[in-house]
Order: sequence, then structure tokens, then C-alpha cells
Amino acid sequence: MLLIGTSVFAVAACVLLVGMMLLFASLRRNSERDTSSRLAEQRAADEIAASIYGQILASYEQLQAPSEANRRRFDALGQKTYDGLRRYLFQSMSLEARLQVETIKELHQALEVVAHGAFDLVQRGDPGDASARVSEMQGLAEKLLAEMNRFVRLREEDRARMHEEQVGKLQRLLFAILLVGGGLLGLSIYFAWLVQRRVALPLGELAAAAVRLGGGDLATRIPSQRHEELEMVARRFNEMADRIQHSHNEIENQNVALSDNLANLKQAQQELVQQEKLSAIGFMLAGLAHELNNPLAGILGTAECIAEELAKHPDPATRRIADELVSPLMLEARRAGDLVRNLLRFSAQSNTPLAAVNLKLAVEISTGLRGFAFAQAGKELSVVIPEELFVAVDAQRLEHSVMNIMNNALDALRTGGGTRLDVRAEGIDKKWVELTFEDDGPGFLEPDRIFDAFYTTKPVGSGTGLGLSLVQRFVSEAGGSIAAANAPAGGARLTICLRRATPSPAQELPAALELQGGPSSAKVPAKGVPSAIAGALQDSVKGYRVLVVDDEPALREIQRRFLASIGIVPLIAKNGAEALAILQRERCDALITDIRMPGEIDGIALYRWIEIHLPELEPRCLFVTGEMALDGDISGLGPHPDRVIGKPFTRADYLDRVLAVLAEVGSPA
Repeated sequence: MLLIGTSVFAVAACVLLVGMMLLFASLRRNSERDTSSRLAEQRAADEIAASIYGQILASYEQLQAPSEANRRRFDALGQKTYDGLRRYLFQSMSLEARLQVETIKELHQALEVVAHGAFDLVQRGDPGDASARVSEMQGLAEKLLAEMNRFVRLREEDRARMHEEQVGKLQRLLFAILLVGGGLLGLSIYFAWLVQRRVALPLGELAAAAVRLGGGDLATRIPSQRHEELEMVARRFNEMADRIQHSHNEIENQNVALSDNLANLKQAQQELVQQEKLSAIGFMLAGLAHELNNPLAGILGTAECIAEELAKHPDPATRRIADELVSPLMLEARRAGDLVRNLLRFSAQSNTPLAAVNLKLAVEISTGLRGFAFAQAGKELSVVIPEELFVAVDAQRLEHSVMNIMNNALDALRTGGGTRLDVRAEGIDKKWVELTFEDDGPGFLEPDRIFDAFYTTKPVGSGTGLGLSLVQRFVSEAGGSIAAANAPAGGARLTICLRRATPSPAQELPAALELQGGPSSAKVPAKGVPSAIAGALQDSVKGYRVLVVDDEPALREIQRRFLASIGIVPLIAKNGAEALAILQRERCDALITDIRMPGEIDGIALYRWIEIHLPELEPRCLFVTGEMALDGDISGLGPHPDRVIGKPFTRADYLDRVLAVLAEVGSPA
């Protein structure tokens, strides 16, 4: 439309311009032609008048002095007059003017006839008639000049009429030009209005829509347009806006996902920091436990030896010293050993994320670590969990979760005025076990929000709000569920449902056995009293030779006393090199070695040597350690990780282990 309209307007303007140029050129040519024609006619009229006057003069001269030259001059002037009159006949003129030319021509011919007659009369010698002819010729000449003047006036009138006609044509042509110019002006105005309405306004709407879209109004769209080009632009703009809105929605979704990922990342970082802290604690405890358990084992063994010696004293007051001083010393040493063992269990990395875990043992590890804090705060901690309950969880994460819940409960009891926390568990059915934590504190302020990450009611700096969120994640990943509510009688209640698991045969041993020294073939008696098995075997093991390898002098002395007390002959070595020398030159019925010892030959290396060179002694090897969790993976012990005796150990546990391996040996040589 724009192209056609512009083209038509340009062509019309060009035509109008060319028409005006042609008009002015035509007017100029007509003016020049009229001027030239008028000048030519004026010259012709002057020549005709001059010729007529010349003929009259020549006729007088011929009459006065007749000669052939005057006659020829008269004829030549007549011919000239005749030619001038004939030229008029070929020009455009009115009928009246043409008749006037004919009249002038006839009068001129009559003049020449009268003049030739007068010339003939003069030649014949008749002057009187010739004079009469001359008078007639003068009358004709005057009449001829009068008619000539009349012809000139007629031509002037013709030219004036023609000028008026040309002026009229010019006026009509100018009117036509003005009319065409006005039409072009109107057409240009209409075209400008059309362009404004059909092009400028849609383009303005497009620009405004682009500004709104750029300003964030993603719902901006352009309505359908009339013309194909603008409709295509509107369609492309709307498609672009749709893509921008889609991309914006995707970016918003990605931002939401990114925010969630950042929150998860922060939470994971908190967990990682916690894990790193626990790993650092575990790494530190791995070395520290050996340093702590060695003196604890020495203290406990020495105390038992002192108690045994005092029990034989005849003085009752001296025997009371064993009950009043040595027995509490033994109890505290055992409690310190249990604390170190629980710390090792709590900080150890789990190699089996989902395994059958003794629920009572896992909870008691955490309660053992936090029991003193409850007692120090004057709060009661009650744990009632059957020994036969096993759940499918990651043992370490279960212990951490129990620790988190107990920490929160203790904080609530301290600030809210509660007195106790009850921890109990029961089997709901064959598939589920329910573990409940209930206190008599202030309860939950918002039970529906306590599992939200970073939600906490503690003062600033007293908590991150991640503890129960991590507990919920652990329970969810283990396939269980957790619920929070306020108890009807007041206080908070957390209920955890975990999948029930079937224990392995080794896990069916009583939890108390594991806490006191790990699994063995003989049951450990309480308070250091020898078991029935030990009593039955004591008389049959006298004379056996048992090699004791330990780098701690106090532990070597204690083990020597324990073995000698039941008639066993102890062989003592302070490192692996001395033990190899003894094994190569003397008979040994059993070996008891510390796992971690200085030098190139530690307990594992010594065991490897025995496997190769003394395979008959390999089943009768026992290992003493103070740094590994008793239910952990003891690398290098092959199929016998249950032969480990954890430090600190009691006399009864130690002797039961020794007697158990010696029961398979025949009579001493």
C-alpha cells in the first residue's frame, strides 16, 4: 500500500510538473509565434503599402518620362505587392480578413490595369486620356490603401480574439492544474492519514508494547493487524513475548530450585561440618583411646589384684578396705572404660548404612554419653527398651539422632522447668518398632514446624534449627516416620517408627555382654566374679604356657598376675621381636598380644607370622586393644574378630577368654 500510494503520488506530481513545464513552454512558443507573426504581417503590410506607393510613383514618372525602366520597375513593384498579398492567403485568418485580402488584390489588379492603360495612352500620344486614367489610378490607390488599413485593423481584431482565446485556454489549463494540485494535496493528506492510522499507530503500539515488555509486563501482546506485514510483525512479537515469558517462568522455577538447592547445600554443609567434626573426634579418639584405655586397664587390673589380696587378709578391717575403697575404684574404672568405648562407637564411621541394629545398645550408647549431663542438671533420664528389638538403620546416624533429641529435651527441661525424660520402645507388629521420647517440660510451641530447617525457639547463638530436621531426614531415608505432638499431661512427645530387622546370630548375644567386653564363647559374670565355666576349667589349665605380648609394663604385670592366679605359666614379651624369639625357642599353648605396639612387628604382623610358621597356635590367639570399637571390622584377623579383648577389661572377662581358647588344648606337655 505504501509503495503503490507513493508511486501514484510521485507519478502524478511528475505529470503535473511536466504539464506545467509544457504549458509554460507552449505559452512561450505561442507568444513568440504571435509576436513574430505580428511583426511579419506588419512588415508585409508595410512592404505592400511601400510597393503600392512605389507603383504610384513609378506610374507618375512613366507618365512624365516614359521609359522601359520605369515600366519594368512598376511591374516589379506590382509583382512584389501581388506576392505579399498571396502570402496572406496561406496564413490562418478569419473569413472577413481573407475577403478583405481578395478585395485588396482586386483593387491592386484594377490599379495595374488602369496604370498600364495610362502608359499605353502616353505612348500613343494621348495625354488627356492618360491624365484621366492617372486620376482614376489615384482614386484606386487611395481606396487600396484604405482597404489595406482596414485589413490591418481586421488582423488586429483577429489577433486580439486569438489572444483572448489563448488567455481563456490558459485560465482553463491553470484551473485544471490547480484542480489536479488540489487533488494531489487531498490525496497526500488522505495518504498521510492512512499511513498514520494503518502504519504509524500500529508501529507506535508495537513500540509501546516493547517498552512494557522490557519493563517487566510479560503479559503484553499485540492484537491482530489488518495488513499482512504488520500481522507478521505482531505474530513474531507475540511469539517472542511467549518465549520470554516461558524463559522467565523457567528462570523463576530454576531460581526456586536453586534456592532449594542452596538451602539443601547449606544443610548438607552443616551435616558435612558435623560429620567432619565427628570424623576429627573419631580420629583423635582412635589414638586417645589407646592412651586412655591402657592406664584404665592398669588401674582396673591393679585394683582387682589389690582386692584379691585384701580379700585373703585375716584382718576384717583390711578386708573392709577392699569393699570401701577398691570396689568403687574398680567401678569407676569400668565406667570410664565404658565411656571411652561409647565415644568410639558414637564417632566411628558406619560401613553398613542399613543393617540390623540392636535398638537398646544404640540408645544406651547415647544415654551413656548424656547421662552425666542429665544428672548434673538434676533431671531424670529413664530408658526402658527390650533387648530383643532390632531395627534396620545406620547405627551411627541412629545414635546421632537419639543424641539430638536428648539434647533438645535437656535444653527444654532446663529452661521450662521439667524434671524427666522417658525413652521407651516397643514392637508394634512384626514389621515396625516404635521409639518414644516424652518429657514433662513446656512442650512444643509449634509442633507442625519443628522439622522445618533452621526453625528454632532457642535464643540466638544457642542452636541452628537443623537438629530435628536432620533427624527427620534420617528417619525418612531409613523408610520410617516421625511425629511430634504435645503430651496430654503436658510436655513434648516425639514418636519414631522404624522398620523391624532380623538380627544375625552374633547379634543375638545380650547387649550387656557386648558392653562389657564383646562377644565370646563364655558369658561374662557380673562384678568380676569368675563364671561357672572358668571355675570348672581352673584346675585343668595348670601348667599351660601362655605368651603375653604388651608394650605397657603395668598391663604385662596385671596379665601375669591374672594368669598365675589360676596356675597358668605366663611368658612375658614387651614387643613383637621378643615374642618371635620366645616362639622360636619355647613351647606356647596360647598367645595374648596387644594389637598396637611400637616397632616393625605389631600384633597383626605377629599373628601373620604364626599363621605361616605355627598354624597349630593360630586358633589360640587372643588380641588386646584399647582403640577399636568391639563390633567394628578388625582388619587382619581373618575369620576371628571375636577374639578381641577390649581395654579396660575385668579379671573375669580376661580369664574367661583365656580359658575358652585353652579348653580346646589337650593336657600340657
